[in-house]
Amino acid sequence: MQTQLSQPIKLLAIDIDGTLLTPQKHIAPRTLEAISKAQQEGVIVTLATARRYWNTAPIATELGIAIPIILYDGAIIIQHPEGTVTYKNLLPSHIAQRAVDLMVQHGVQPVLHHIVGTREEVWTGPAEYDNDWVNDYLNTTEGPLRRLPYDVCATGQPDPIRVVAFTTEAIVEAMKPALVDLQCSWNSIPSGSYHTAELAIMHAGCTKASGVKALAQHLGIPAEQTMAIGDNNNDIEMLQATGWGVAMGQAPEEVKAAANAITGSNTEDGVAQAIERYILGSERQASSNSLSREIWR
Repeated sequence: MQTQLSQPIKLLAIDIDGTLLTPQKHIAPRTLEAISKAQQEGVIVTLATARRYWNTAPIATELGIAIPIILYDGAIIIQHPEGTVTYKNLLPSHIAQRAVDLMVQHGVQPVLHHIVGTREEVWTGPAEYDNDWVNDYLNTTEGPLRRLPYDVCATGQPDPIRVVAFTTEAIVEAMKPALVDLQCSWNSIPSGSYHTAELAIMHAGCTKASGVKALAQHLGIPAEQTMAIGDNNNDIEMLQATGWGVAMGQAPEEVKAAANAITGSNTEDGVAQAIERYILGSERQASSNSLSREIWR
């Protein structure tokens, strides 16, 4: 792991929930200003999120982003504001069906995400396995909803983006051993936006890190000149793969351990702190490493 910046940052990827946004789901004025200044200095700022495009696009617009943004934990990259898909890493349907079967065995409603052209769709099974968290998700999401019998949720269907479970942490842990033989990538978080544990199953090798790598290669930017900021388990690979990974102050210890540096929390303008120090400040010249793993406020 690097202990100091080796080159100036040219591409910055920022997670949204728990990172860019405050607990009240706003972007703090100081963070908006820091991002704007970075953009003015020629740094390409993008978003790297588990979210779908429909609820990411307004945030990208607020930030003045007019480049591809990384969605679905790295499985899809969409050019903003046009909404055109520039990169896809889909989950093979036969593996998706095995993921569906696994969830059904544990009494969990599988949620499959699809993209058809530029239209995002949600597919799921019969309502028998709906729970309050699934209902909250389905009631607040946009785009067509399809309900299918479980045995054909993915069998004979187009490859989905991913299969997601909204359930308890105990059930997620119970499903994890079976994922070893599933030939997939997966990540889990103990408490997501719907206040429950979430499990996302994707194409093997698909992470936010693979999404950032694909975008950096498209832009001709070496990994050493990329920086990422995140707060949760699904950010770990991205923090490790970029030239400079920054963990939020409230992140779990395993996330902090994966990062080159730790900034303030999302109640303390942590994203702004990181940008001010590592992109706008003297640290980008790699002149000192004495504070490289301290919280800077």
